[in-house]
Amino acid sequence: MKIKSIISLILCLIMAFSAVSCSNTVDPEETSSDETTEAPAATVAPDSSPAIEETESPYDENGFLKSSLPEELDFGGDKVTVLWWTDVENPEFFVEGENGEIINDAIFRRNANVESKLGITFEWVGIKGQYNNNVGADYANHVGNQYAAGDTTYDIISAHSCTIALTSMYGYCADLMQAKYLDFEKPWWPEVMIETATIGDEMYFVSGDISTNSIHQMYAVFYNKDLMKNYPNLTEPSQYVLDNNWNIENFQLLTKDLYQDLDGSNSANENDFYGLSTLWWHFDALYYGSGLRQAEKDPEELFKISDDYFGDKAIALNDSIGAWVMTGNVYVDNTKYHKVFCNGNALMSLARHHDIANYLTGDFKHGIAPVPKYNNDQENYVTLVGNPISFYSIYALSKDIDRAAAVLECWASEAYRLTSPAVFETTFKLRYSDTSVESQMYDIIRAGIVFDFGRLFNDTLGNMSGQWSWGASKGTSWATASKAYVKTLPKKLKDITDSFKAFD
Repeated sequence: MKIKSIISLILCLIMAFSAVSCSNTVDPEETSSDETTEAPAATVAPDSSPAIEETESPYDENGFLKSSLPEELDFGGDKVTVLWWTDVENPEFFVEGENGEIINDAIFRRNANVESKLGITFEWVGIKGQYNNNVGADYANHVGNQYAAGDTTYDIISAHSCTIALTSMYGYCADLMQAKYLDFEKPWWPEVMIETATIGDEMYFVSGDISTNSIHQMYAVFYNKDLMKNYPNLTEPSQYVLDNNWNIENFQLLTKDLYQDLDGSNSANENDFYGLSTLWWHFDALYYGSGLRQAEKDPEELFKISDDYFGDKAIALNDSIGAWVMTGNVYVDNTKYHKVFCNGNALMSLARHHDIANYLTGDFKHGIAPVPKYNNDQENYVTLVGNPISFYSIYALSKDIDRAAAVLECWASEAYRLTSPAVFETTFKLRYSDTSVESQMYDIIRAGIVFDFGRLFNDTLGNMSGQWSWGASKGTSWATASKAYVKTLPKKLKDITDSFKAFD
């Protein structure tokens, strides 16, 4: 890591300087060619050199930043109960034991390390925690019933991001900003969480390395490198990134005139060939990738509907995507889009990594690029993370909130060392990447992750993000459609923020 390298370099320079100071010789370049004066004898006693103060490295032996948790912290074998969601999309919480599978074993070792370092024992209670089909409401009601009964069983609760957001709105989650041991300056807690998940001066949920699904759910553009060779006039998306020219316009140009009616049915279907395959709500990734937000902080009301949502840029982007879809070069389908790409019937796919990686067979080499910028004036790439990631909260009636916070901190720290490298470095970068360029793309993608308060409360806000994406996929004018939400959305958002204000 850069900081570690700099520290090592400084220490080396100090040691080198000390060695030169104690030398009995004079640099030949300091004596002119016509002078033969001998160097004076050394007069400094060998043991009089200034002592070099040894400082402990902030990094462990593997180069990972150390936790700031006190080494002597020990909870004497206390049981810590975690309510987790059994319908999580990818393994995350616990496994029965090591079986030689990389991610499985990393999860097992992570949990064992937390128990060993803090002197605790995990107890797992699982119920469904997805957000669809009222499951999220059922989860929140379950926690609410425990809360109403004064039940102190749970310490940490976790579920689908929107489910935990809903649960927190009812007051069942403790304020993480008031708990000891949580160090949000550490790299296992993304900076963007502090920027977007704090509600006023409080924070009720968090994610990051602690959730393996935060990596699985990153949006990106995947492309078929073998098929790219059939179009020598096209530039690979990753090369556009390296040239700082990866934007919406060039993304769309890569699909131009690529549609082919392969089955001769005169009707577009999954058997034909397309420039891009995706599903309609994935267009959210282009909205955020363009630097747009749906809700933003407001000093008076905690949050407000972002001006972006009704602004000219959102309108122009929506219209651009609609016109693009109407060319026939984009395949939009809820159930088959990933198969179209993985079967070699699309040059590219806009998707979460989870959606594509599970279907790749290795029949072709694929590349990856971040979601494109709106234009080249935009400074950074922005990566939307799909909602089926896990958010973590401390149950408001936990018997020991600080103990629960210590567990969260240690859990995230160990995930940063074990599960994230297993998922990100080994599984994604090495198994699914062809060259170092793909690894570089993954670093860019991960560095740009973003969350949005409006997206977390999407359903409560009348399917706010879905309205924009659906309109884009259908070619509906956003300038017209958005007028229906100008008055209603701020009122719905106020109902949410009023719920949080009531905690005070």
